[in-house]
Amino acid sequence: MPEGPEVHREADKIRNAIGNQSPIYLYFYHDHLKPFESDLTGKQIENVEAYGKGLVISFQDDFHIYSHNQLYGKWYIKPAGDYPKTNRELRLEIRTDRKSALLYSASEIDVMDSVSLHEHSYLKKLGPDLLKGVEHETIAERTVETQFRRKSFASLLLNQGFLSGVGNYLRTEILYDARIHPKKRPMDLSDESIETFSKSALTITGRSYETGGLTTPEDLAMKLKSEGVKRRNYRHYLFGREGKPCHICGSSIQKSKMSGRRIYICDTCQKD
Repeated sequence: MPEGPEVHREADKIRNAIGNQSPIYLYFYHDHLKPFESDLTGKQIENVEAYGKGLVISFQDDFHIYSHNQLYGKWYIKPAGDYPKTNRELRLEIRTDRKSALLYSASEIDVMDSVSLHEHSYLKKLGPDLLKGVEHETIAERTVETQFRRKSFASLLLNQGFLSGVGNYLRTEILYDARIHPKKRPMDLSDESIETFSKSALTITGRSYETGGLTTPEDLAMKLKSEGVKRRNYRHYLFGREGKPCHICGSSIQKSKMSGRRIYICDTCQKD
């Protein structure tokens, strides 16, 4: 499932392709959304914004298309009227004079006004978005709040009400960068470690957004690349690298399952 950085990059891509334009054609797969095809045709697209792992395309006159890719959804940008070669099923098309934004296989799409958007069951529960200017002090303060401080970090970082947009790979990479074991709870850590965690959450998420998926720092990634290491083995510190050596200490990376999802750990580096 795409995580916050990927959804923010999708929002950028869609905004650059069709933002501030008026669609000449819309298509919705779901019958209950069909009436909005004519309602939205000709209305200017005012904004495209990521909300955690969800995405909202806002039109004039207070119309908003909300979508969540879940596991299989995928956006494509194509020249107007063109379609990608794919076996996926088209769920939404927004076509302007020059470009088409096409959403395939997404299971959750809706059209709402701003009041309904504010009350949406997913959106209203979201915690701070790490890519929307939140300060590390805010994250640190939130981490030790009563509802969060007794939960393991493995569980906490999958809770979209804590920090929105974090999923499997970001969870692994943030905790490694902060040198925190996933079984630890905020109440187990010093103030210094909580501050380190809050900075790592911002650093890793921001780096992934800026680089298109790298969570390792540029100098390490370039060093490994120059040594002939393939991208899949230098893009992350730990994620997806079970049994391979930690880039920092050389210890074998372990794979585990916590809160129902896979996670990767370096027992040597993550002792806190």
